Amino acid sequence: MTHMPYYPMMLAIAGRRCVIVGGGNVATRKIRYLIASGAEVTVVSPTLTPELRHLVQEGTIVHLEREYACGDTEGALLVFALTDCADVNERAAADARRDGALVNLTDAPEQSDFANPGVLQQGAVQVAVSTGGASPTLTRLLMQKLSVLMDEGLAELAEHLLQARHEAQASLSDDKARHQVLRQYADHCWHAHELGEPLPEWSAWIQQFNSSHR
Repeated sequence: MTHMPYYPMMLAIAGRRCVIVGGGNVATRKIRYLIASGAEVTVVSPTLTPELRHLVQEGTIVHLEREYACGDTEGALLVFALTDCADVNERAAADARRDGALVNLTDAPEQSDFANPGVLQQGAVQVAVSTGGASPTLTRLLMQKLSVLMDEGLAELAEHLLQARHEAQASLSDDKARHQVLRQYADHCWHAHELGEPLPEWSAWIQQFNSSHR
């Protein structure tokens, strides 16, 4: 059977229930990203790493201190089956799919509904790297190469363009014209970013743009 590539997307999970079955080091790494994205995390495991125990104590995550049981995945958007027992992982996955959740199995990526890519982030800018499970080493090497491009200026650039978008939405009612102007403004800002020059301010730039197009 030909392996089909993953469908790439960025998922908004703020306020959504995500269930982690297992409380080890892999679960800890997954939970860091889930918390950073605003998810409501529930961990099902008789034991936890010290880091996860601390998160429970401060109320950041919910802990069901026992083995996995049917019904634990109810209401979840994402379920991670991360125990050392394949039978438990498969049972959790089956229950999760019955409940309408997407599943990630640590010991059976080919049976998972999604995979977690390598991620580079500066502010709102995120770059995800995946090799479709072919080689974690290749993923790591690609991330090392791309990390050179992910400087702090990208976060500033993204915030600058977001503010310009808000101002344009308030002042330009024509959707097509606004999109065209914002594309040109983003091009100018990107050029300035690459040259290490100050980013053009929206108010001055749009005034000059309007003057040149009269």
